[in-house]
Amino acid sequence: MDKTGRNGLRVGDISSHEFKSRYNRLKEKHMGLLRQYDFKYDVKEYEKEWFDGIKKLRRFGFIDNEYVMNDYITDNVPVLAEGAQGAMLDVDFGTYPFVTSSNTLCAGVCTGLGIAPGRIGEVYGIFKAYCTRVGSGPFPTELTDETGERLRREGDEFGSTTGRPRRCGWLDLVALKYTVMLNGVTGLIMMKSDVLNGFDTIKAAVDYDLPDGETSRFPYEVDDSVKPVYRKFKGWKCDLKKIRKYDDFPAEFKEYVQFIEEQCGVPVRIISVGADREETVVR
Repeated sequence: MDKTGRNGLRVGDISSHEFKSRYNRLKEKHMGLLRQYDFKYDVKEYEKEWFDGIKKLRRFGFIDNEYVMNDYITDNVPVLAEGAQGAMLDVDFGTYPFVTSSNTLCAGVCTGLGIAPGRIGEVYGIFKAYCTRVGSGPFPTELTDETGERLRREGDEFGSTTGRPRRCGWLDLVALKYTVMLNGVTGLIMMKSDVLNGFDTIKAAVDYDLPDGETSRFPYEVDDSVKPVYRKFKGWKCDLKKIRKYDDFPAEFKEYVQFIEEQCGVPVRIISVGADREETVVR
């Protein structure tokens, strides 16, 4: 909020001779806000730890990141940028208001690193072979029955820090196609394919059934009135973990992958068949 209010401290301010005065102005602003609340605190106690952190930061050399990144690209040095959080949590294009407070799309490379859109090369879209969601928010393909519980159990879908159970459901191709479009995805990476090993039937949502008809486009608002329209696939019913070549996959699995490619219009280039680093098939 300090950033969007245009009075926040930036890392480069640490080197400025006006750093202390800028800090004090911002401190007074926040102390003024806190006077509205019955909140007891000792600012000196917080400041000691904070200024110890500033002292450590001053040991580092600061760079003009936008120049460094663009020099790398000009010199053909590979640069890999990883986005934080899912595309559907984007504050502008996600399932608002159940979103985060930043842009999580590929465009964040431009605003976050100072890289021009035309300089972005490959864009990899990472997705699970089924869907999960943490916390509240719309989830048209969510399964609250034994199948959903089985996905959660087989996929170990529990928060790594909190242990909180994740909501699970079938793959949502409406949402996946939407994010492929927004990010300009050039290749897909499918994770956790092995979680679906034992299912007799596997489903993927290809359309949404809305009160005014079916659509394959992600709507302005998603609520309980949205019903998924599924395409069914025969399960492959075998263990994929030992497979290292795409040609060796069972026909049923290939049909599932090829359908995703047809729907999204981009190839699935990497397929994960297990948690180990070696359990990865690169096409």
